[in-house]
Amino acid sequence: MIRRVRGGISIVIIGFFALLFAMPIIITFTNSFMTGFEIQNRYAMTLTPSNYFYRLDVWDNIHFVRMALIPPWVTLGQYLSLLFDPSYLTALWNSIIITVPAVVGTLVISLPAAYAFEVSTWRHKEKLFFIYLVIMLMPLPVMLVPQFVMAGYLGIQESVLAVILPAIFSPFGVFLLRQFMKTFPTECLEAATIDGAGNLRMLVSIVLPLIKPAVAALAMLTFVDYWNVVDQAIVFITNPAMMPLSVQLSRIGSFEIVFAASFFYMLPALIVFLWGQEHLVAGMRLSGLR
Repeated sequence: MIRRVRGGISIVIIGFFALLFAMPIIITFTNSFMTGFEIQNRYAMTLTPSNYFYRLDVWDNIHFVRMALIPPWVTLGQYLSLLFDPSYLTALWNSIIITVPAVVGTLVISLPAAYAFEVSTWRHKEKLFFIYLVIMLMPLPVMLVPQFVMAGYLGIQESVLAVILPAIFSPFGVFLLRQFMKTFPTECLEAATIDGAGNLRMLVSIVLPLIKPAVAALAMLTFVDYWNVVDQAIVFITNPAMMPLSVQLSRIGSFEIVFAASFFYMLPALIVFLWGQEHLVAGMRLSGLR
């Protein structure tokens, strides 16, 4: 009986905090069906006859933000306006151009690199891997300086390549996949070597099918990281027409689309996490990360 009560209390507490953390997403979604006039009255800093609060003995003409979970009038106007906003659609396309090559390139580079670190007999490989770890632990602002210099040498400043290439060669992917490969049974590779299989064949036919959770976890983390890229985009890209949605979202000045634009921006990351949450948990657990 006591165990059931404790279990019920735990479920209530977990549910409360889950709802609390999900509340910004819920409010963004429900408010995306609100009219622009209602958003102006509820959230804008401008005082209008319909939104100011006046009591001479307490406050003088102060406008309070009045959040609403359910809009008084439901409309699809925000989404319709969003679909015909060229600046938003351009920024969305810029985010796709940055994120998709970053994810694919990270997987293509990190998988063979991690395999090489694990099976190679080169005596200095651990020293090189230690350098990988040092670079991975450095804060992003420190890494932006050499990346900016290298982008100037390569002539790719003012280009999305200045954002994509550091993502492709990020040491985090190599570290994550190698941590998983450390638990990989070496007997399988030894048997494949006896049968005459080369490293490429073993990587594609043996290693890759068995580390799918770690690969999926790496793909999801890279996707979210570069879908939300801000610092690199601001440093390397100054042309507003090339900015990703993660930067342009803060520059939206129209109340007609602000909530719909925010929710539509969150939607891809939500779909990726909901679709691959099991792979993410399994990849993190099996790779030894906590």
